[in-house]
Amino acid sequence: MVLLLVGAFLLKNAEKTDHPSELSSATNTWGLSSANVAARISQAIESTFDTKVEPIPDFLAITDVKLKKTTFFNYLKKLTTVANYKILQLRAEIKGMNPQRLTHQQTQLLNRLSKTYKIKVAEPIEQIDLLLHKVGIIPASLVLAQAANESAWGTSRFAIQGNNLFGQWCFSLGCGLVPNGRPVGANYEVRKFKDPQASVDAYMRNLNRHGSYANLRDIRACLTKHSETVTGRALSAGLIKYSTRRADYIDEIRSMIRVNKLEAWQKTWWGNNNQHPCSKLVQFERPKVATEDPVHGITQPSNN
Repeated sequence: MVLLLVGAFLLKNAEKTDHPSELSSATNTWGLSSANVAARISQAIESTFDTKVEPIPDFLAITDVKLKKTTFFNYLKKLTTVANYKILQLRAEIKGMNPQRLTHQQTQLLNRLSKTYKIKVAEPIEQIDLLLHKVGIIPASLVLAQAANESAWGTSRFAIQGNNLFGQWCFSLGCGLVPNGRPVGANYEVRKFKDPQASVDAYMRNLNRHGSYANLRDIRACLTKHSETVTGRALSAGLIKYSTRRADYIDEIRSMIRVNKLEAWQKTWWGNNNQHPCSKLVQFERPKVATEDPVHGITQPSNN
């Protein structure tokens, strides 16, 4: 309970936190992959507070739909709070760095974080600025909606057998579960995690570092700059490359946020108002729908 209250306070005051974690032990990571470096850093932050990850509940056994949804969301909220708490701790560590007076350990940490978050510049001041752009919290509404969608409310084989709530892939033999119907010659697997918390941590790290979600991070930065609430509805526009369904996938995630009341829903949304400074970032192309030309009797693309 104490952890959840502290986490809730920190999430509400994301930019005011001034409690940098002790990450020095995580900087001694030469020779590790980016994923392992990130895991080490996450573990170092996690060691600063006592947290026990409960296993995924048996959602298949819950037949009442309302109870299943409530149980699922309550379970994911705890994981989301912890994951975002770790991000805030890491941001505090980065913000506490003086690029002109870095210690040896800070230099090591900065270089490893730059590798993990795919930052190519070498100057510390630029590394810090880019890290603060990438290392940011993800709204619970988006996490909950995507987890429910990707894991079939915690009932998928990958969730049950691999603690994988978001369908993350991996590409080394034995790193995960081989999906049914995988094309011949493909080598990807659905990643297995030690526990559900690791899955949520990896999902957030993926959104924060992968090039496919640069627009999501730009939306977050724009809203923060203009003192606007960072919502799942807004950030979902940055998921256009998360699924091959593209716009339909975004619509489905937004629908889950709205129907399940995961955040306040505005009927008149700033995203549809071109006067808003961030509106262009949340607008995306929709596929053209073929309609019949009543004059020539042929089909033609339409944007309606």
